[in-house]
Amino acid sequence: MKKSLIIISMLLFVLSSCRDKDPKIKKIYELSPEMKAYFVDYAVGTKWIYQDTLDKNNFDTIELVSKENFDVNGGNGTLTKGFVLYYKPKKSKDFKVRVDPGANNTYYVKIDPMATATGAVVFENDNGVWSAGVTYYDSIDIKGTMFYKVIISKSASFHHLDVSISQNVGIVGFWNTSGPGVLENYYKLIKTIKP
Repeated sequence: MKKSLIIISMLLFVLSSCRDKDPKIKKIYELSPEMKAYFVDYAVGTKWIYQDTLDKNNFDTIELVSKENFDVNGGNGTLTKGFVLYYKPKKSKDFKVRVDPGANNTYYVKIDPMATATGAVVFENDNGVWSAGVTYYDSIDIKGTMFYKVIISKSASFHHLDVSISQNVGIVGFWNTSGPGVLENYYKLIKTIKP
């Protein structure tokens, strides 16, 4: 009997040490429908066609080539659910858009040209309020075309200096640069092709 109790005790010890030691998820941070409408709700294969407002014979096409969701376990009982989208333009610099939700309805978005020391375009929202550096317009006329619910962020990125994004439309205008302080083309959205 004593031998059986020792074996049972050892089994219980082994089983208890094998239990999952990760903390249970108590809070999940996800993107709001508004943030998804600005940055995520686009199908892979969608193409946006842009015309240079300075040279009407100059066009660029940007294609969404990949969209990946990610989960980050914060280790303190939180799970963050975000997205990374990869875009491939014909002329402009390739870029990715990373969208991260945070506590208290905060969101951080980074348009990254994936080149060393070139800077990024950033959009931050804290509980429905866009951060300094981001301007919101109910409507805006971009060189003769009206766009609605537009946010604009200016940055020190060497490739995408000024980016305008319309809810449920995507990027509607951007400055393309060839280096620090060298503005080359201002592209305006003229057509969207969905897959």
